[in-house]
Amino acid sequence: MALVTGGSRGIGAATAVRLARAGADVALTYVNGKDAADEVVRTVRGLGRRAVALRADAADPAQASAVVDRAADALGTLDVLVNNAGVGVLGPVETLSLADVDRVLAV
Repeated sequence: MALVTGGSRGIGAATAVRLARAGADVALTYVNGKDAADEVVRTVRGLGRRAVALRADAADPAQASAVVDRAADALGTLDVLVNNAGVGVLGPVETLSLADVDRVLAV
């Protein structure tokens, strides 16, 4: 089973679908955008693979740990982890606060 954090859109969604095409069952995480996550799950299932979308914030260590267990409960042993989730803060780097930088790096 492959777990893709931030798998509901963009690079994460494309990675989840590519892994399914390569034969993996896929668990993906999202924070917002349940509809988008559900669409990726439908696409993966349409390829004949099992899939589940799990809400979890990768920046929260407790949620990050728990989602691995939830994914394994749903789909079996974790074989591949794609740490794709991320956040960004818009603006010139010199205007970022230390809290902004910490938030970006925490994920």
